[in-house]
Amino acid sequence: MTFYGEMQGVASELLTEFGQTGAIRRTVIVPPANNWDEAEEVITDYPVTLAILPMDERRIDGTLILSGDRQALMSRQGLSITPVVGDVLIFNGAFSGNSYTGGEAWTIKKLDTLAPAGVTVMFDAVVRR
Repeated sequence: MTFYGEMQGVASELLTEFGQTGAIRRTVIVPPANNWDEAEEVITDYPVTLAILPMDERRIDGTLILSGDRQALMSRQGLSITPVVGDVLIFNGAFSGNSYTGGEAWTIKKLDTLAPAGVTVMFDAVVRR
């Protein structure tokens, strides 16, 4: 295992120990088979291990990062998708079957991938209500 692969494991362990399980909720519009039917909305919740932190005041610039935003650190391990700006991140709830219930829904407004040497260790997101 490479050094960065080991760091991915360390980041995941820390987020598992001190964070929580949340979900990235994506809605996909499935086009109809023909023109007279309506498109179908499919909502999927993808489990993610994360930690939610208050935003460091030095990062608040009043344009990209606002007062009230939060920082979400997300583990790469076990995540079957790659988060993108616009995804909905839900936390402080729980999974019931394949759906995440309860909790708070925040939108990813800014996303950085921590990937030294091309190995994704974790994701650092700015989330907003």
